[in-house]
Parts: sequence; C-alpha cells; structure tokens
Amino acid sequence: MSMMSFGLAGCAVGPDYQPPTRPIPDSFGLRQDISPAHAENAQILSVGEDLPGQWWECFHSSALNALVSRGLSHSPTLAAARSTLRAAQENVLGQYAGLLPSIDGNAGWTREKFPYAESGIPNANASWGYYDLHVAVSYDIDVWGGIRRGIEREAALRDAVAAQLQAAYLVLTANIVSTAINAAMLSREMEEQQRLVTFEEEYLRTVEAQYQVGAASATDVALQRTQVAEQYALVPNFRARFFNARHALADLVGSFATDPRIPAIDLDQLILPAELPLGVPSTLLEHRPDIRQATADLHAATAAVGVAEAARLPTFMLSGAWGDVAAHAAEFAVPGNGMAVLAAQIVQPIFQGGRLLHNQRQAEAALSASAEHWRAVVYSSFHNVTDILTQIAGDKDAFDADVVAERAASQALSLAQKQYRLGGISYITVLTTETAYQRTLITLIEARAARLSDSAALFVSLGGGWWNRHDNPVLPDRIVPLDGSVAQ
Repeated sequence: MSMMSFGLAGCAVGPDYQPPTRPIPDSFGLRQDISPAHAENAQILSVGEDLPGQWWECFHSSALNALVSRGLSHSPTLAAARSTLRAAQENVLGQYAGLLPSIDGNAGWTREKFPYAESGIPNANASWGYYDLHVAVSYDIDVWGGIRRGIEREAALRDAVAAQLQAAYLVLTANIVSTAINAAMLSREMEEQQRLVTFEEEYLRTVEAQYQVGAASATDVALQRTQVAEQYALVPNFRARFFNARHALADLVGSFATDPRIPAIDLDQLILPAELPLGVPSTLLEHRPDIRQATADLHAATAAVGVAEAARLPTFMLSGAWGDVAAHAAEFAVPGNGMAVLAAQIVQPIFQGGRLLHNQRQAEAALSASAEHWRAVVYSSFHNVTDILTQIAGDKDAFDADVVAERAASQALSLAQKQYRLGGISYITVLTTETAYQRTLITLIEARAARLSDSAALFVSLGGGWWNRHDNPVLPDRIVPLDGSVAQ
C-alpha cells in the first residue's frame, strides 16, 4: 500500500501552472525622434542592448555611485525587505514537513503513594515508581497532491516576496538617483537665482539714480523694487527645497541629515548617458519586478485551486504507536514487553455545509482575478515604458529650444556689453539683458536635470538590470533556491 501511495503522490489534483502567454508587441511604440540637435548632448536608443547591472554608473559620477552604494548597505527599508524574504523562505521549507512522517515521543517517570489506613491497617502506606515510554508515528499519504500543491503555493508566494524585494531595491536606487539629481539642480538654481537678484538690485540702484536726476519716474522705481522683491522671494524657496532634497537623500541612504559623509552632487559632474539600452519588449516580462510579482501571485492562485480541490477528497493516513510501562528502566529492553499499534485510516468529508465547495469556487474565482491582474500589470508596464520614451523625446525638444534661447540670450548680452562700452546703449539695457540671460540659464538647468531624470526613469522602467549583477545584493544570505525562481 505504501509503494502505491508514493506513486499516487506524484499526481496532484487541480490545474497545473502554465506561464501566461500574451501577444507581446515587437516595439515600445516610440515614434518621436530623439536624435540630438547638438553633438555635445547626443543620446541614442539602442534597441536590443541589455541594461547594465549598475545602471547609475552610466552618469559617471563617483559621488552618486558612493550614495547608491551607501544606500544599498544602510537602508533599513531594504534590510527589512531582505528579512521578509528570509522569513518567506523558511515558511516554504517548513511546508515540506507535510511530506514526511511525524514522530512524537513521550518519556516520563511517576512516583505514587498509597495509604493502607483505609483498608484497616493504621499508620501504614506504600509508595512506588514507574517509567512510562511511548512513541507515536503518523503519516499523511498525499494521494491527491494537496500537500504538494500547498508547498507549490507557498513557494510561489515566496517568489512574490522576492519580486517585492527586487522592487524595493529598484525603487531605492531610483529614488537615490532622482533625489540626487534634484538636489544638484536646486543647488545650481539657487546660485543662479541669487545672481539674478544681484542683477536686479544693481538695476534698481541705477533706476533710483536716474529718478534722482529726473531720467526715470517714481513708477519705474516702484516697478523695479517689486521685481527685486519677487526675485528675492524665490531664493528662500530654492533653499528650502534644496535642504528638503538633502534631508530626503540622507533618509534614503540610512543616515541623518547632519551626516557629513553624504557628498554634495554637482550638476556638472552628472553626465547624460550617451546610450540608452532599450532591450527587447519580450524580456520586460522577466525583468520588471511588478510583472514578476503578478506572475508569482498567479502561480500561487493556481496552486490554491488544487489545495481546495484536494480538501474535498478522502485523506489517507497511516499511524502507529509503541509504548510500555515498567518499574525499572532495564525492563524496556526485555523482548515481548510493551504494546504496539499500527492503523490505517481513510477520512472522507461528508457534510460541511457547502464550505469546501465554496472554498474551491472562491479559489477558482481568485485564479481568474489573478490572471486579469497579470494582464493589467503587463499593459501598465508597457505603457509606462512608452510614456517615459515619449517624455524623453519631449524633454529633448525642450532642451534643444532652451539651448537655443540660452545661446541667443548669451549673444545678446555680449553685444549689449560691447555697445555699452561704445556708448551706444544705456546701462539699464545691459542689466535687462543680463536678467534675461540669467532666466534662460535657470530654465536650461531645469531642462538638463529633466533629461538626466528621464534617463534614470527609463533604466528603472526596464527593470534596472539587476539580472546582470554577479554580486546581487538583493537575495539574502542562506536562501536555498527550491525551484530556481528565487536565484534567477
């Protein structure tokens, strides 16, 4: 019977999991042109090129690399996610106990005292002791594969937790890079805004001097004072946003805002990646953590149907016990002593008020919902990549326009300075031209930071290249792969 039961245990009720197959487009639908208008800001898309494992190194900033490295080593969020995966793995390993016999032992020693006075013998009593030894064995024969389906479900849930860890790793690196870019942009904008205030104040002094000699009206002075106040009010705003970005960066790398080891990021030290690897659309299903999690959830829901179906079928169990009671421990070794029991049992649910049937139907409905959720996640992921590619193209066009505006404003400023030295224009015209140039410069800084952020967002939307890391820091130590899905 045992050999037959082991053979039957290889089969399992319920649907076998099959990876979902959906028609995948052969491109991300990009139609915009991102060819550079200026050679020094060239950026191309490399279709079919795989992502690097450390994608943030494409910005060629040692300070940024140090921030990401520190974040991966000190982030409490990532550490908590790693521990969660370790707990999920231990839960899977614990489920394998259902396939093995359960053995329980009980050993004891008892001392008892019996008074004989109740039998008519006064002031007389007796005491004795005995040993008690029992061993019980039970084994649930997994005829219908319900236990195996349960292990399969827990392993799939473990894979979903692993995908969540990959997502936490990706979100952490993405937030560090984007926050560092934002801090570098705000630092530069704060400097340029302060310089713009200086120009406006100098312009105000000129207008006030002209007012004293009747060359300007009181309205001109009032308008310029308003302009100075408006531009000066932007400086504290830039400063507050800059420090908030620095504080957020400290939090991301697992430190305090006052930690001097957090390096400052110079915008000029961040190099726009000249090549953006795009991979191929079909690999997005394997690399995006959200799709991997949805796939694992679908696998778990498939196995749950088998668990629910097996619960409605008969269960087969073997049990046995051996035990003895002896006055002396040596008596346990005497052949023939003790009691032994071997039993086989079949249990069939007869009436549960429809609970088991509805549990199976609930599992089947959850499986259908998981399949639709997987489809929704896939559609959303492809739309996310396409949206970012569209944003890259749009920000490239805006950057090109801002470069043209900055160069025109720089040329106008140079001409105004030359004309002023020759006496052709007033100093107010020079200051006005300088103010216009500073404004175009601030706009160009924002456009440059937007292109850097777009590049980082594309790396993240494609999965971040974690599969190309040989020193993958995501998987916790002591994780034993059961089916290879965690170790991928």
